[in-house]
Amino acid sequence: MTEERPQTDHSSVTGLMYTDGATGHLRVRRYRVSVLSGPNAGANAEIEGGTFLIGTHPNNDLRLNDQTVSRYHLELQLRAEGLKITDLDSTNGTFQGATRIGSVTVVGATRLKLGGGQTEVEIAPADSDVEVKLFEQDQFGDVIGGSRVMRQLFGLLAQVAPTDATVLLQGETGTGKERLAEGIHAYSTRKNGPFVVVDCAAIPRELIGSELFGHVKGSFTGATMNKRGLIEEADGGTLFLDEIGELAVDMQPQLLRVLEKREVRRIGETRPRRVDIRVVAATNRDLQEMVRAGAFREDLYFRVAVVRAIVPPLRARREDVPELVRHFLQQLGRSDFEVTRDVLAKLMAYEWPGNVRELRNVVERGLSLREPMPIPEPPTLGPSTIVVPSGAPGATPVPPAVLDLPFKEAKGILVEAFEREYLTHLLARHNGNISRAALEAGIDRNYIHRLVKKYGIPVERG
Repeated sequence: MTEERPQTDHSSVTGLMYTDGATGHLRVRRYRVSVLSGPNAGANAEIEGGTFLIGTHPNNDLRLNDQTVSRYHLELQLRAEGLKITDLDSTNGTFQGATRIGSVTVVGATRLKLGGGQTEVEIAPADSDVEVKLFEQDQFGDVIGGSRVMRQLFGLLAQVAPTDATVLLQGETGTGKERLAEGIHAYSTRKNGPFVVVDCAAIPRELIGSELFGHVKGSFTGATMNKRGLIEEADGGTLFLDEIGELAVDMQPQLLRVLEKREVRRIGETRPRRVDIRVVAATNRDLQEMVRAGAFREDLYFRVAVVRAIVPPLRARREDVPELVRHFLQQLGRSDFEVTRDVLAKLMAYEWPGNVRELRNVVERGLSLREPMPIPEPPTLGPSTIVVPSGAPGATPVPPAVLDLPFKEAKGILVEAFEREYLTHLLARHNGNISRAALEAGIDRNYIHRLVKKYGIPVERG
């Protein structure tokens, strides 16, 4: 009778891709196991994902002949955070230096002695680069873009989609991050499972725990029945965490535990429930700056930014505007609507602070007014402008183009307009000296550097 392999948990991943923070290249995480001493010295194997077993039984992935090593001695699991090494209650133990280990997760290289110490193995990273090719089509899911920068983005997401790697989409409001997340889901092996959206900015603070994790009847006032949380609803599919930068700090440790263990515990319940989810997150904020400011947990950032993709604003891919206009007209059933070259040129010259969503609104407005496409006025704030409620003394009305947008998008445009104007005047007062400007404003000078780059603000050194 053949002895079965020991049962293991299912938190390991296969074909884990990630973006290298130093180079931005897409890589595949692998580890190499090399036997340095003992009867099997010179043997080696590569771990590309799943569960890898070491021991003397023939069912192991790496079989050893050392009689002091147990039949199923060591389990290796590729995780998003590194390689988890677990001793399977072996008779003679596994040692890392002088320490006998039970379970440990490593990122770099390590050496282990197995059994009586005759067999020593080295486990080291063997990551490899993945070539990201330009996507052959000008559409990924429902997102349109034939420009090179968009086809590069589509190529990256198409490579990552079939894996379970967590993806962070970073970009301005209105650039289509949710549509891209839907595209990732559609290209994945989970496409027949649920796609659940969690808008971290829209859920009231006092309800977000219940909405995310669920609750049991009687766990708090108003809990009249058991409720599955949104994380559970995504079981077998994809959980999209929109505007993750808005998640309250006190909720971040609970989300981190879900991502680490793939377990969720309803409010009022002691037993955790297993969930099989793939996570895609999105934000229009600088999470790295939030980490430095203590507003976002560093360990959660690294957990969600396994693969980090930057979604470009529409002004950075103006050549896509004509194609997008045609696409929206077709969606609205008006492919016959004439848009002149002069109008298209003006649309391509516009800055589009509301990005693709604003462009769609302009197309819809043009159809409803039954006149040539209305060219929007730039919804920016003038120098020294303070926006206050429109009936207050000294009020400056918010530009009408902004008021026509959804709340979250309008808010994003006004915040960016404020940042741009504030920074321009701040730097002007200090003759472009970023250190002095940062000191006066009470913000980190690196943050000012990023805003200067983001808004293309010229800095004259004095």
